[in-house]
Formats: sequence, structure tokens, C-alpha cells
Amino acid sequence: MPNFDARFASGISVVPWDDPASGTRPSRLNPVDGHPFIREVATVGVEVEVQAYVRGLGWAPLDSALGGAPTWDPLEFMEFASSARPVATSPAGQSSVQRFTPDTPGHYTLRFSRPGGGAIRMHIDAQDPP
Repeated sequence: MPNFDARFASGISVVPWDDPASGTRPSRLNPVDGHPFIREVATVGVEVEVQAYVRGLGWAPLDSALGGAPTWDPLEFMEFASSARPVATSPAGQSSVQRFTPDTPGHYTLRFSRPGGGAIRMHIDAQDPP
């Protein structure tokens, strides 16, 4: 279990994840009333920012306060169509903030981890601009 949290700070929209019944097929989703399924959607070419939260330090603390810099790994990405593996950047001395720009539509799974603190996997569906 991770000892931190993470969030998308910018570059994504939260949209309902619908899977309506059709014909004789039921919906594969069974949300609890008042708690529908959602998904995070990014736009190809638009930067996405992820921030870590560490108890007692808040959102996006500086590396000097962490005792070990968080890391970011793209676990799943559109490697067959993409020109390159997504690369994250962060402000100097603040690796608790990671930014990347999806370059191909599809599903991305990101792992945000902290030395000795576990990891969080985050999912994004990137779509072409409208």
C-alpha cells in the first residue's frame, strides 16, 4: 500500500464511462447508485500533469522534503503507433510533479512510485483533438 497519493492536476477531463445495454447484451457495468464509473481522458498533444501528495507535506512537495525522489514510468502506451516511449519532465527539484504529452490516441497506464513508499497506477485514455 502506498504511503502517498497522486492526482491528475491538469490536462485531463473526467467523463462518464458508459457501457449501455444493447439488443440482448446487458451492460458490463454495475455502478453503485450515485457512484457512476468515470474515466480520465486526455487530448493528444496536450500536456498532462500528475502530482503526488505526501501526508504532512501536501501536494507537490520539493525533493528536499521527501528523502527520496518519486519516479514515473509509462507501463502501457501506444508503442506500435507512437514515435517514442512517453518521457516525463518535472520542475527542477520537484519530482513529485511529472508532466508528459500523449502523442497517439489510446490507453496509457502510468506508475507513480516513491522509494520505500509503494506505487500508484493511473489510467488515461488519450483522444484526438476535437
